[in-house]
Amino acid sequence: MSGKKIMWPVTRRRAIATMAGSVGLLAAPAIVRAQAPLKVSFVQQRGLLYLPVDEMVTGGILQQEATKLGLGKVKATAKTLSGPAPVIDALLSGSADYGTAALPSLLTLWDKTHGTPNEVKAVGTVSNGAMVLYTINPNVKTIADFTEKDRIAVPSVRISFNSMMLEMAAEKLWNDPHRLDHLTVGLSHPDAVAALSAGYGSATITAHIGVQPFTDRGLKLPGAHIVADSREVFGGPLTQITLLASKQTKERNPTLFKAVANALDESIKIANADKRAAAILWKKAQNASESVDELLHLLDDPGFEFTSQPHRIAYFAAFLNRIGSMKTRVGDWKELFWETAYNRQGD
Repeated sequence: MSGKKIMWPVTRRRAIATMAGSVGLLAAPAIVRAQAPLKVSFVQQRGLLYLPVDEMVTGGILQQEATKLGLGKVKATAKTLSGPAPVIDALLSGSADYGTAALPSLLTLWDKTHGTPNEVKAVGTVSNGAMVLYTINPNVKTIADFTEKDRIAVPSVRISFNSMMLEMAAEKLWNDPHRLDHLTVGLSHPDAVAALSAGYGSATITAHIGVQPFTDRGLKLPGAHIVADSREVFGGPLTQITLLASKQTKERNPTLFKAVANALDESIKIANADKRAAAILWKKAQNASESVDELLHLLDDPGFEFTSQPHRIAYFAAFLNRIGSMKTRVGDWKELFWETAYNRQGD
């Protein structure tokens, strides 16, 4: 065969095929990028109140809702932090997309950021549950019995819901919400229970305002007894946990934002429909020490609920106005929420 190079005639079909192949090669990296998973990061505190987030992430509910909206693969992560302060910092810094926070954090964050490019509002509500102030000090029967020797553990001093429960109780008793603020110390719920386990006289703290399952753990300690319950202090059910997101997160990918909102609602429904399955999922996700039956008992408490309905938002906002923790007055609870919650019957 001759070594002479054969030159095939360039037909229109061959030219189009060649161009298509070149375009395909050039476009391949973009296609690969489009198929890369969307990343979504959540931050939360530790406790059963945050279970719907674990349903969304570990239970795969967010992926299901994202798929319905044509978003493809979503890589979601949920990191547990020690209190509301680091959750707020993560949201404001942009190191997390979504964060669970108690109602006071929502109100104070909204007060600080509304009308700004980094505005923070709630995607929706997550849960309600009792906070319990208990102590190992045998001399304390009411909050009036605390002395300068006592120290009360809360997730974050002054800004946590737990701290504000104590402030509302103090306002009712003394008309001075800050009467006991100096006795509070910031500790995560697990650390508070661990500290109290040293026993009265040896422990660095004497009391803890806890949530489940940590309240139940703490009340099993020798001499532990209840001083106050949030349902008594607040006068009824009150939205406790909300899921927050910044305006930047909302606008970065509106379809993904909608998927998260839908997943939150669906996770709440699923958790309520099968509490045993929810307890199993949370125990595994959080490596909890309680048995499934113990967790189920806590979830069955009449005062504990996963709910999408905002409760008594304006009531608590008025309290924060009175004590000076919040300057702006709330006219309607919807001012604090993104449009994803507007179909709810709240107050």
